[in-house]
Amino acid sequence: MNRTVQPRILISSLKHWPRRYAADQAEARPKKHSACIGLTQPPDPQSVKTDYIGPPDPISNLRPYVRHYDANETELAKKLRLLRIEVEKWNMNFWTKHNSRFYEEKEDFIKLHKLSGTNEISADQMSVFYKSFLDKNRRIHIMYNISWYLKNFEMLTLAFAVEVEKLLNRLRKKT
Repeated sequence: MNRTVQPRILISSLKHWPRRYAADQAEARPKKHSACIGLTQPPDPQSVKTDYIGPPDPISNLRPYVRHYDANETELAKKLRLLRIEVEKWNMNFWTKHNSRFYEEKEDFIKLHKLSGTNEISADQMSVFYKSFLDKNRRIHIMYNISWYLKNFEMLTLAFAVEVEKLLNRLRKKT
């Protein structure tokens, strides 16, 4: 039997810290989500029970995380949490720099076309810029992808080790 998973179930353990809602919107929200209403700053990781996902960064377009952690987390779980935070910072830094360069070069391209007397830039002309930008940054993208895959593999192996540790702890408690 093929069952469809409801999207709200998949994201039920993740909370968002949205922009401040109007009072009538806040009252209309169900009670179970009242903890995240009106948060304009990321919550304290020690005081939350789940991971939180923030609004997209305007430059990198990535959503920042606030990672929940227990006071009694194991050394392996702490290592995984800190690695995730480190990788998220690395990723945010890469895309912030990359997108800043992209927007700057795009503005320069548009200004150059306007100086040549063309007020409107066609999609074909913009595609020349996009291809040029991608070609110029090809090596950077390849290096990013290799690094991204290596970092994710390291996180996956560490996450697997954390789950095995949890399983062994449960089995020890039963015996």
